[in-house]
Amino acid sequence: MTEHFKSTCSLCEACCGVILEIEKDRVLNVIPDREDPLSGGFVCPKGAVIGEVDADPDRLRTPMLKTNGCHRPISWDDAFSQIEERIVPIQKEHGRDAVGLYVGNGAAHNYNLHGNLHHLLSNLGSQNFYTSGTVDQVPRQVVSMLMYGSELSVPLPDLDRCQLLWVIGANPAESNGSMLTTPGFVGRANAIRRRGGRVIVIDPQRTRTAQLASEHLAIRPSADGAFLAAVANTLLKQKPVENNALRLCGDLTFLESWLEPFTPENVADACRVDAETITRLATELRETEKAAVYGRMGTTTQAFSSLVVWLMDLVNILAGNLDVEGGAMFATPLFAQENSMGDRVPSPTAVIGKWRSRVSGLPEALHQLPVACLPEEIETPGQGQIKALVTIAANPVISNPDPNRLRRALSQLEFMVSYDTYINETTQYADLILPSPSRLTQFNYDSWFYQFAVRNYGRYTPAYRAPHADEKPDREVSLRLAMIFAGLGADGDIDAFEMAALRNEIENEIGRPASEISGRDVEEIFNDLSRLPIELRRLDFMFRIGPFGDGFGSKHGIRFEDVAAASSGLDLGPLVPRLPNLLRTASGQIDIRHEFAQEELRRLKEWVDKDKPRYVLVGRRQLRSNNSWMHNISSLRHATRQCTLRMNSDDAAQSGLKSGDFVTVSTEHGSIKVRIETTESIASGVVSLPHGWGHETLDGGQRVSLQDPGVNVNQLTGHNRRDPLTNTAIVNGYAVQIATSQCE
Repeated sequence: MTEHFKSTCSLCEACCGVILEIEKDRVLNVIPDREDPLSGGFVCPKGAVIGEVDADPDRLRTPMLKTNGCHRPISWDDAFSQIEERIVPIQKEHGRDAVGLYVGNGAAHNYNLHGNLHHLLSNLGSQNFYTSGTVDQVPRQVVSMLMYGSELSVPLPDLDRCQLLWVIGANPAESNGSMLTTPGFVGRANAIRRRGGRVIVIDPQRTRTAQLASEHLAIRPSADGAFLAAVANTLLKQKPVENNALRLCGDLTFLESWLEPFTPENVADACRVDAETITRLATELRETEKAAVYGRMGTTTQAFSSLVVWLMDLVNILAGNLDVEGGAMFATPLFAQENSMGDRVPSPTAVIGKWRSRVSGLPEALHQLPVACLPEEIETPGQGQIKALVTIAANPVISNPDPNRLRRALSQLEFMVSYDTYINETTQYADLILPSPSRLTQFNYDSWFYQFAVRNYGRYTPAYRAPHADEKPDREVSLRLAMIFAGLGADGDIDAFEMAALRNEIENEIGRPASEISGRDVEEIFNDLSRLPIELRRLDFMFRIGPFGDGFGSKHGIRFEDVAAASSGLDLGPLVPRLPNLLRTASGQIDIRHEFAQEELRRLKEWVDKDKPRYVLVGRRQLRSNNSWMHNISSLRHATRQCTLRMNSDDAAQSGLKSGDFVTVSTEHGSIKVRIETTESIASGVVSLPHGWGHETLDGGQRVSLQDPGVNVNQLTGHNRRDPLTNTAIVNGYAVQIATSQCE
C-alpha cells in the first residue's frame, strides 16, 4: 500500500517542502508540495533522489569498528563501550583539549544533531572545536557580530519584493541559495524581471544565475572589494540615502578618507569593469527604491573575505537599502535566537580571540578555531595536543586545505570516531564509525536555515516510522556521546540528562530581565512543557520564547502544536524591518568603524596596484552535487556535473589546448592533473574547478563515487593562506600555473 507523507527535503539549504510516496518503508517517489508557502511546488534534482539517498546500498546501517585495517560491523552497545573506553582515559591523562570535535555542514540539516550540539560542546569542554564554517561562512558572521552585535544578523535580499538585485560571487540558481534559504531562486529572479526589475550578476563566470540576469559583469577574481569600495565611494559623493539604518550608523565622515583611493577610474583596470559602468551601477542602486546586494561563496572564501562582507553591508546602507522592504532585510525566525528575544541587550564585546590555538596562536572566532590549524594541533607534541578526534557529518579531507597533511595527521591519532552515513575520505581513518538512521525515523525542523529564509516561516516534519531494532536515533547517539564526554558513561538516563539541561536553560531565561518569561516559576514552565514527548520539549520552549511565541501564556502566540499542525509549513509573512531592536551592539548603533576594515582597505589598495597573475582559479557550484555528499547517487550523474577545469576558449587555443585535453594545475602547495573543458562562459585568465571531488583516495565504501572520482581542488591550497581577520581559509581566487599534461 502506497502512502503519501509530507516532509522537508534537507539535502541543501533550500528546505523545499515535499510529499514522499512511501511503500514498505521505502521512498518510491518525491513530489513537490505545492501548498508549501516557501517553496511553492519547487524541488531540485537533489530533492528528487531522497529515496535513493535513503536506500543507497553503500550507506552504513550499523556501527563499524576498524580491526586490522578493515571496518567490521559491531553492536551499538559495543560501539558506545569502545568510545568510553578510549575517550575517557585520554581526557584524564592529557586534559579536555586532547579531544577535538569537528562538525560539518551536514549537521546543520538535522535538528537532532544541530539541536544537540550545545550538549556536545559544553560537556566536551575542549577548546579544540572546529567546523566547516572556517572554509565557508565565518567572515559573514563575524562581520555581522561586529556591525550588529549578533552573528545571526545576516542581511538577506527580500527577493519577492526586490526591484534591483546584485548577486556577487554566488550562483543561487544552482546552489538554491547559501545563507539564503530561497527555494526556486530561478522563479524568484524571473519574477523580479517580470515586474520590471533587474538582476545584475557580478562573477567571472557566466553561471546559470548569470544566464538569467539582466546584466552580467565578468569581474576579475578577488576584485569584489575594489569594485564595492568604488561603489561606496561613489555613493558617498552622491550623498547617502537618508533612512533609519543610516541614522543608526552615527558619524560616517571617516569613510571619505578610507575610500578616497577607490574611485571608479582607479579600480577599473584591476576589476575589469570600466569606470562608467561602476558609476552607473552605483547610481542605479541608489535611485532604485527596492534594491539589495547579496554575495556568497565567492565573497567569503577569498583574499579579502571579511572586507568584502563589510563593504556589501556598507553599500546596502549608503544606497538606502538596509532593513527596508524589497532591500536587504533580516529574517525573524520562529525559533528563538539572540537577536530576537526581548529588548535589546548588548552581546559580549569580545568577538574574536577569547582563546588561541596552541601551536600557531590563531584566535578563535565565534567559539571555534580555524580549520587551518587542525593538522598542526594533531601533529605537534605537548600539553593540549589533540590525541582523539570526533567528526560529525563532515569530510574535512575533501573540504579543507592541504588534504595530504590532514590525512597524515589523522593517521597519527590515538583514537578517532566519526558520525556519518558513509565510509568517506575522512571517516575511512576513523577507528569507529557511527551511522545516522533513515530520515524516515526522525522528526526534523531546520532551525539553522530558517534564520536565513526569505519569508518568516517554519516547517516541522514528524517521523514517518519508529526506528528498527538496529537503528539508533540521532538524538540518542548525540546525547550518549555528550554523556561520555561529561564522564557520566553511555548507559545513563538520556531523558534525565536532557531534561536537566533544559531546566538549566529555563532558569537562565527566567533570570534574563528582557525575557518574555522573566521572573516566572521554573516548575510552571517545566511542567507546561511536559505535555509533549521529551525530545520535542526544547523545540516548544524555543518557539514559545521566540518572537512569535506565546511567552507561556503572557501573550497571544504560537506553540509547538501550531507549527506541527501546519503540515505544509507555517507562514508568518514577508520579512519586516527590524532595526533598531535587532541590534545587540554595546553602542546600540550599527558599528561601521572597525580597525580591520581600514587595514584591509590599505592592503586592497596595494592589490589594485599590483601586476596580476596569468591564471586565477575559482570554484563553481553544480546543481546535482552538494559538496562531497551526493556523488554516490547514480541518477545524479549528468553531463552538467563533471569535474573538469573550465577554461576560456581563446586562452586554450593560444596554448594549443582543446576540450578533453589534460593539463597540470599547480601552486606552491601542490598540483593536480585534470581534463579541461573549453567555454566562452568564463573570463580570460580565469579557470574553474568544482569543489567536493577527489574520491580516488577512497578505500572502497562508495562504489559509484569511485567510478568518477574527479580531483580535489584543495590539493592546491595551503593552511597559511587565510583571511586576516577570521583566519578563514582562502580557497578561491588564487594564482595557478597551467601546463600541458600527458593523457591519463
